[in-house]
Amino acid sequence: MIYLTLFWEYFKIGLFTIGGGYAMLPLVTQIVTKHGWMTEQQLIEFIGVAESTPGPFAINLATFVGNTVGLSTSLGVFGGILGSLVATVAVVLPSLIIIMIVTGLFGKFQSNKYVKGALKGIRPVVVGLILSAVFTVAAKVVLPDFSFKNIFAGGVSRFNWISLIIMAAFFPLAQIKIKGKKIHPILLILLSAAVGIVIFGTLGAQQ
Repeated sequence: MIYLTLFWEYFKIGLFTIGGGYAMLPLVTQIVTKHGWMTEQQLIEFIGVAESTPGPFAINLATFVGNTVGLSTSLGVFGGILGSLVATVAVVLPSLIIIMIVTGLFGKFQSNKYVKGALKGIRPVVVGLILSAVFTVAAKVVLPDFSFKNIFAGGVSRFNWISLIIMAAFFPLAQIKIKGKKIHPILLILLSAAVGIVIFGTLGAQQ
């Protein structure tokens, strides 16, 4: 049953992802494409929606994916709601269980050299997973036809200069501080949405 598969897959994502929502993107991408739940392009669009809606990114993305999977069943809207609940609960459950256990034990083991060593070993891997997610999403945005298969077959056929320029423009905006505070991400997302409407919608630029 698809809901059991959805629960198991997202339970594994929640169990083995360390470092937050962005670190789970490689696993999410692998799973949704393996099961044919959505394409990489659709997932990238969902990432944008999940990032621009209130709440934790990881939970939002799980809810959107679960809803999409549920809507593909014969249950329709009810199936979408059920899929959202299943994926959301599944991705949160491992963290809830582990945090409850760690809370009771961490005070006893936080000074243990092996625990410290394990945590230090995990940190660079988390950075690598996040960079991998950033590279994957950026490559798909700037190079819509990007894949290692296409590279070895003779390159990619499209390069999205407009998206690259938007990325280059918004990166420094995200670093700017006004009165000691950075511009809020929601404002940047709303501004980028407005830019997208003008360039890709009104002016009809090719993506």
